[in-house]
Amino acid sequence: MKNPLNRLDDLSRRELITRMARTCLGVSLVPPVGLARALETSVPTHASHVIYLYMRGGMSHIDTFDTKPDAPDGHQGPVRTIKTKADGLQFSGYFPMLAEHAKKIAVVRSMHHTQGAHEPGVYKVLTGFEMSASMRHPALGAWVARQVTQGHGTLPPYIRLAGLAGHPGAGFMDARYAPVPVLDAAKGLEHTQLQNGDSMTNLRKRSGLAEKLNSDFLSRYPMADVKAHADVYADAIKLMTSKDLEAFDLTQEKSRTLEEYGGDYFGQGLLLARRLVEHGTKFVEIELGGWDTHEDNFAKVEYNASRVDYGVSTLLADLEARGLLESTLVVLTTEFGRTPKIEKTGRGHHPIAFSSFIAGGGVKGGQAYGKTDETGTHVIENPVTVLDFHATIGALLGIPAQETISGGGGSFSIYGGTGAKRGVPIAALV
Repeated sequence: MKNPLNRLDDLSRRELITRMARTCLGVSLVPPVGLARALETSVPTHASHVIYLYMRGGMSHIDTFDTKPDAPDGHQGPVRTIKTKADGLQFSGYFPMLAEHAKKIAVVRSMHHTQGAHEPGVYKVLTGFEMSASMRHPALGAWVARQVTQGHGTLPPYIRLAGLAGHPGAGFMDARYAPVPVLDAAKGLEHTQLQNGDSMTNLRKRSGLAEKLNSDFLSRYPMADVKAHADVYADAIKLMTSKDLEAFDLTQEKSRTLEEYGGDYFGQGLLLARRLVEHGTKFVEIELGGWDTHEDNFAKVEYNASRVDYGVSTLLADLEARGLLESTLVVLTTEFGRTPKIEKTGRGHHPIAFSSFIAGGGVKGGQAYGKTDETGTHVIENPVTVLDFHATIGALLGIPAQETISGGGGSFSIYGGTGAKRGVPIAALV
């Protein structure tokens, strides 16, 4: 006889367990996503944390990190090209502060894929794979979170500063590897306080009852998903009583530090990311939207680039001052580039050539890897797939290429599926 729990889809199973927790514990918990206990990688590694900056909408490579000052009219527009502290490496004039940190940064100018619409493009860049009607792949952060050794610490290993709508999350992995969402960096991790002035003593009593009910439920439905969600709630209660919750409190920072990062949500998110990394979180993902520049391209890019320039420069300097830069990868990427030729006042989607960068974490900075043609239309040297980019991050973290897990009807790793073309780390960067 088929297990009746199998009739429920993933969201229904999560809702069922969420309601059980609310009923038994009387406490509002964070969403049923990964709250792992561990903070150490399973193999010796140079980098041990990732701050992943996602530029949603399709960041123009021509106007940021792959400028073309000699391109024909109608391509470069008003964007200047400036020198950086790294010999031979140039950025657009929108990044004067990042130019001072260029020796820490490796720009990849030859990223490419075939997904020209936003949703499949985002999915491709976050997971390394094309969207499928029959499978949901894990996001890069889930692969990194899975490398955490259990039993050390209480903070979630994977935190996302934005919503989860449309996000692949943990894919076919356990729920514990999914991102915990923080919607407002200034408010930190919400819904972790006891309700109605309740006491910890009562909470522990109810959690004991819930554990018994979970045990009975698991004995009837011995499924990995059920156990994973039960573990999530155990971790949530552990986190609620932990001093590590202070990591989410930006008010503990000096006013000068708050000012240095800036008062907008992106700057505050970067500061929170630094605090989380400092307290042991493995992977922090921050999204900055507004890069879909079909109209008014240059004004929009200048505005967003200024936020990136100011905030990320502050982050790199802060990580370095605290001795965290060598152990932290700062990754910036987007779903695709924009068309080199200006279309009225904007640029269209352009997945066949775009730019990303990696800083810190032992990456060989001060260089640009790969090359596009004179207009930035096509990759002409050292093409890099999304899986190659993920493999480079995996190599810098010390994740072994041979380590795979079974899921979704095949065997997969951060380097890709064993049956498909696997990603290859960029040797010049690692």
